Amino acid sequence: MKERKKLKNWLMNLKNFIIKNENTIIVVEGKRDKMALEKFEIGNVYSLKGMSFHNFSEMIAEKIKPDSVILITDFDSEGEIIGKKLHAVMDKYNISVNTSFREALRETEIKFVEEIPKKLLRRK
Repeated sequence: MKERKKLKNWLMNLKNFIIKNENTIIVVEGKRDKMALEKFEIGNVYSLKGMSFHNFSEMIAEKIKPDSVILITDFDSEGEIIGKKLHAVMDKYNISVNTSFREALRETEIKFVEEIPKKLLRRK
């Protein structure tokens, strides 16, 4: 129960942050991760969808031009690698990257972003 409350608070904080910071976007690994956040009416979510880190970062920097990017990747070994590499590439494009929400999500025992709805919407 305590973990569900942490997860609900995390979602509420993320949603409020995006509402207050309209030119901030969220970047996730795939379309199921994007859909998981959108189920809770969290907007400004973009997924990597298999693009190269450079092409994705260039597209973000040139077309979207966000003030900052909230990077949220999974907590498996692949997600950890993607997060580190994408962060490094985004730095080269002078994109400000925020990982604080990812680190806060780690505290909720979620391993995969796409699991969030299942954890919150299941019966007690």
